[in-house]
Amino acid sequence: MSDHQTTNAEKTDVTPTLPSKSSDEPKNHDHDPIAAFSGKVLDRSDSLVYGIVGVCFFISGLFALGYSFWHFGGTILNIPGAMHDAAAIHESATAQGVIANAIIQLISDLLLVLIIMEVLGTVTHYLKEHATSLYPFLFIGIISATRGILSIGARLSVAGSTMPPQEFTNSMIELGVNAAVILALGITLKLLGRQATN
Repeated sequence: MSDHQTTNAEKTDVTPTLPSKSSDEPKNHDHDPIAAFSGKVLDRSDSLVYGIVGVCFFISGLFALGYSFWHFGGTILNIPGAMHDAAAIHESATAQGVIANAIIQLISDLLLVLIIMEVLGTVTHYLKEHATSLYPFLFIGIISATRGILSIGARLSVAGSTMPPQEFTNSMIELGVNAAVILALGITLKLLGRQATN
């Protein structure tokens, strides 16, 4: 009887262990070779495109910077010619007005260079971190609105009192819109900064 009981106990104690299929299925999905290869190719292609765009922005920034100084120098060295060009399009201009307009135009061109460099910084940040940020685009919007205000100021300083009333009204509306854009983007930057600190 005891031998029979021990053999039965041995039979009941033996439990076969089968490998669980649930633990193997996610591994098969995670190690899909086609998905892994496609992800690597697309990731490298994305970085390559961003790199080419970044180089183009850098070259454009250099050309824009050189043109801004070339245009400013040409205007300053040829003030009588600039006054003659203004008279040809029925605008009264003095030497002081031409110089002031050249300075404002130089600042506007330099702000354009800053916009290009901000976009280049965004591309560089993406290549390093593979993540984008909202802050550079807000800065670009503020700089663009500032350029608009400067261009309107240059137009008003050159035209003076000879500007038609309708054009003056349109310029004032454009100034108000640019100022509102700067204010709205500044408030957005402030709110985003508070959220980042919290």
